[in-house]
Amino acid sequence: MVSSFGMTWVHKDDTIAIAALAAVASLAFSAVVEAQDGGGGMPAPDFSEPCPAVYPGDGAEKPRIARWMARGAAERGLPHELPVMAGITESGLQNLRGSSFAGYFGMSRALNTGEYRGFPRNPDLQMRWFTDTAMLVRQRRVAEGRPDPADDPASYGSWIADVERPARQYRSRYQTHLAEAGDLIAGKCGAPSTDDTAAPRLRVKIATAQQPLTAGGIVLTARCPDHDCLVGVTVQIGDTVRRTAARELASSGSTRVVARVPRSVRRELREGRAVRARVTAIAADRAANTTARARLVTLRG
Repeated sequence: MVSSFGMTWVHKDDTIAIAALAAVASLAFSAVVEAQDGGGGMPAPDFSEPCPAVYPGDGAEKPRIARWMARGAAERGLPHELPVMAGITESGLQNLRGSSFAGYFGMSRALNTGEYRGFPRNPDLQMRWFTDTAMLVRQRRVAEGRPDPADDPASYGSWIADVERPARQYRSRYQTHLAEAGDLIAGKCGAPSTDDTAAPRLRVKIATAQQPLTAGGIVLTARCPDHDCLVGVTVQIGDTVRRTAARELASSGSTRVVARVPRSVRRELREGRAVRARVTAIAADRAANTTARARLVTLRG
């Protein structure tokens, strides 16, 4: 029977059955709470923790989300501010649900596959993608002989831009949020750290006399026995330094790497002049530990 207020009336026997169901539901709810409190289920957010290890939820205040990001970055040896600056710029620190881009970092839906499958509803996967990519960008930079971006807060913005890869006119916007990110974190998270401090092993062969005009550049062979490195090459001639893009090496044996020389040097070689160059091969691992091997080389046409 239905009353004029839209409420359903039930008989006494039905009432007893509903009461039994309510009791079962109450027991189930208690079990969930017990699991969250340490009974073997997913951990519940610890609201007393200043720098939370567990995602605090989409509705959490921005400082708590920022500190969760800062902690996740620090645990992978990255600066606290890095993901926070990216999140402020891309989403205003909101877990967005766009049709093409989603999450805190404006990730493309095309990334919703493989190890990042499910990222739109899983902020932990979003953090994993951001920190994975930030580590790769850093690794590539130091392997090419460039300064470690983690050492200079003024470079954080360009570092993030290499992760997010926006249109050129938007690359500078990340750096403008450095101070805001620092205010949100408020010094409440532990310093970045990593257990990996060992430099990668690098085996290199560089001939001391070379003919770049014939070979297409300065030739060397390189090998990383630990299989966890990128290798880049710098060629210094006078005050000019030319860098070769860092690359992965073959999984077995040595890899041939060719470093091109500047056009002005090629002109000198065609004119019969000898040129001295300092050639440096640099290996960098995922933690941005580096090993370098250098040699003075005489170039002839």
